[in-house]
Amino acid sequence: MAPVFPRDVPDYQTVELTFTLTDSVTSAASHKGAKINMSKVADDVWELAMETNVLEPDRKRIWSAWKKSFRGLREFLAYDTSRNPPAAYPDATAPGDISDGWNGTAGVASVGASGLLGLSGLPAGYQAKVGDRVGLEQSGHYGYYEVLEDVAADGFGAVTLAVAPFLHTSIFTTAATARLWLPVCKFIMDPRSWSESNVLVPTPVSFKAVQRVMA
Repeated sequence: MAPVFPRDVPDYQTVELTFTLTDSVTSAASHKGAKINMSKVADDVWELAMETNVLEPDRKRIWSAWKKSFRGLREFLAYDTSRNPPAAYPDATAPGDISDGWNGTAGVASVGASGLLGLSGLPAGYQAKVGDRVGLEQSGHYGYYEVLEDVAADGFGAVTLAVAPFLHTSIFTTAATARLWLPVCKFIMDPRSWSESNVLVPTPVSFKAVQRVMA
């Protein structure tokens, strides 16, 4: 059976799983250094640094084959284990623990260029906390954002979130699906970062990757 892309990672038994949002602002001095001019030169993107637990040979071959399946061109999906469950619900093991019958997603009511994301269809009174993550999914595209302020949904399950980075308004519309439980980011691996040792003792696999929003 041929792999289906974007793929999931084989497992989340890791010693490092770090999501970092790059800051694409550059500075240049003028007026003999008395003034600093700031310019945004590109969209901010998420970078991933991942290192597995030490792997026995049977587990290492799974990761090795997973990496080779990309052929340097295809993407994978990953979520940040440190940001799930959402901060207001530390004991939840499934979205239904937050609200009976909820599947962890919401509708998109608005996508603002200013970084405001309007959602609908959440559990009444749902609490979004600073640092929570939310994903947008539409037509094979995946956006990934961080909540900047605490806010609660109203009694009808509607809420407006301030998020970073700025929303990709040319890609996502009100037809998108918002995922608040296990939101995933789409990455493409830097093949030069892959580290795998074939020695007699168990060793980890590590690599880095960068976000790819569009399909």
